This record gives sequence, C-alpha cells and structure tokens, in this order.
Amino acid sequence: MRDLTVVINGGGMVGAASALAFAKAGAYVKLFESHPPKLEGQTNDWDLRISSVNLANWQWLRSLGVNEVIAHSKVRDYQRLTVTTQSGKSLTFDASEVDQASLGVMVENNALQTALWQCLRDYENVELVTEQRINSLNTHDRTVELTHGERCSFDVLLGCDGANSIIAQLTHTAYRGWDYDQRCLLANVELEQPVASETWEVFRPQGPYALLPLSNNKACLIDYDKRADIRSLQHDKAALQTHLTQLFEPHIGPFQLIKAASFPLQRKHALTYCSYGCVALLGDSAHSIHPMAGQGVNLGFADIRCLLNELSNKPVTPALNAYEKQRKFENAKMMRLMDALQISWRSSNPIARLLADASLSAARAPILKHFLIKQAIGEIE
Repeated sequence: MRDLTVVINGGGMVGAASALAFAKAGAYVKLFESHPPKLEGQTNDWDLRISSVNLANWQWLRSLGVNEVIAHSKVRDYQRLTVTTQSGKSLTFDASEVDQASLGVMVENNALQTALWQCLRDYENVELVTEQRINSLNTHDRTVELTHGERCSFDVLLGCDGANSIIAQLTHTAYRGWDYDQRCLLANVELEQPVASETWEVFRPQGPYALLPLSNNKACLIDYDKRADIRSLQHDKAALQTHLTQLFEPHIGPFQLIKAASFPLQRKHALTYCSYGCVALLGDSAHSIHPMAGQGVNLGFADIRCLLNELSNKPVTPALNAYEKQRKFENAKMMRLMDALQISWRSSNPIARLLADASLSAARAPILKHFLIKQAIGEIE
C-alpha cells in the first residue's frame, strides 16, 4: 500500500473518509475538493444534513481518529430503533439485545466532514487540493489533467463526488434508476419534553414519517410525501408548523420549529463501479438509495472498507474487480429491500398490509430479531 498513489475526487464524508483510510494505510493520497469545510467557526446549531451511522462504521471512523476531534455536541448515540406499520403494530430493536451500548449515532454531516479534514491535515502523505479541479482523464497513462493544465498521475482514481460524479462522466459510466416523485422534508425542532435515545419510523400510504434524536431536547423530524405537497408546505411556514404539529405532537409533545428544508428522492445505480482497471466509484457516485432506513452513507463507508481490504491483498486491477463484485451485489440487495419495504408497507391493499404486519410479527422471534439487529449495526471488527 505504501507504493500506491490514490487520487480522490470529492472531499465529502465518503471522499474524506476514503482519503483518511488510505493515508493511514500508508498510501500517498491526493484529494480534490473545490468546497472544503470551514475548520473554524462551526455553530452550535445542528444543520439539517444529518446521517445515521451504524455502530460498525462509527467504530471504524473512531479508529481513524475522528472521535478525538469531532464536535461532540453534533453526535448523539441512539440505543433503540422502532418501526410501526399502518395498522399500528410496532417492533423495537434495542442495542442491549446484542450486548451493545448503542445501535449507532446521529451525526451532523458538516461536523463529520470537518473532523475528517482535521485528521487529514496531520498526514504528510496527504495533499489537499482546493484550487484546481479535474478536467480530463487519460486512463492509458493513468493521469488526470487539472484546471490549470497540470497533469497528475495515479495508480487508483476514486470517484467520491456524488450523484453527479465528474469521474463517472469522464469514464462514461451508465446508470439505471428512477425518480420516486417524492421529497423528503427535514425539520429541526426544539422540544419541551426530553427526547429518548431512540429513532423511530411510522409508515403511511403517502410515505413514512420519522424522528432522529439530536440532543436531550432537539430532534430532526422527517416526512416523506409527494413532491408537490412538500413544496407547498415549504412555501407556507404557518402551514408547515401546523402540519408537523398534527403529525408529531401526539408522539413527542409540543415543540418549536427551528429550520426546515427538503430534497428529492431518486434511485440510481451505476451499471459498473470500476473501469479501465484503475478507476472506481464509491458512495453516491455509484449508488443513490431511498433514505428511509438511513443506509446511504453507511453503504458508502462499506464501499471504502471493502476497497481498502482488497487493495491490501491484491494488485490494483484484480482488487477493483473484486470490490465491484462484492459491493455491487450488496448495494443492489439493500436497494431492492428498501424498494420492497417502502412499496409494500405503504400499500393500501389489505393483503399487503396483512403481510407487513405478519413480517413484523415474524421478526419478533428471538433468533430472527437478533440477526436483524446485527444487520442494523453492521459487521463489528
């Protein structure tokens, strides 16, 4: 790994974590990001961009040094996860059932990205490039051409630059996917009553609604609905407050809306993750998934860990081929599961609703429930 030169395009959570993991393994890393995080002047208020990171991935991030520098006010452990069907049947997964202290954490994206960048600055084998961009790619001699005409050579080029990946465009990567015709509404609120260390989700025909705990008296409320309905609410703050109050107050008591925003929901999966024996896509560059189970960034971190493991044991091209085979299969499996759940558990068909309730009842069986919790927290090393 010490003779490996890794060029990474995109310094968000997945890109910065990739850079840090490869740097720690001894590779020379060059990270391109035109909008780096501000390492100073972070506010105490939670941003709306929040991720649920499972226990395995959080422990991995801690092993990279993130826990030593991250703003701990922007991290919240959660011990329980509850899902409720349309008929009101619920199932709770508790970390104590698998002898763990938590299932994972809620973390502000900005805080995690900032912490990763702070860690990167401690490595002499890392170069952070913020003033130039990758304009073109020559896979024959494994170089990229930059904005100012300079060329940069690499052994491995990683596209961690999101759903509109430049690296995917340069490699002519094709995708398969669709638009869900939904938006996800996020609303940070302050509660009058303490909020438990529990995340929960309730299913309805138009889409689920959910809560992410952020602190003792703050939470992020989530509502999935038709695109037009969410947009209409965003244009009328009074209507938005009324809507959220009717939906969430029976669960959490009175609260005050702090801020809100929404984003469109799309499914997108690259037909190939790797190309030319030296380029790989990771995270949202390779796959965009329905966010209802909070799996998006977890799949990205799993991509990194898999690729790092393969490159530690194989030459570049065989390693990339093995990475694609493993991660494309696992990510496609998770995407199909999310689609099946969000379609069947939202259905107004009586048979589908009975099946949803039956699946929840079956999951109460100790062996199956133990397995599902293990899947939720990830593979602990």
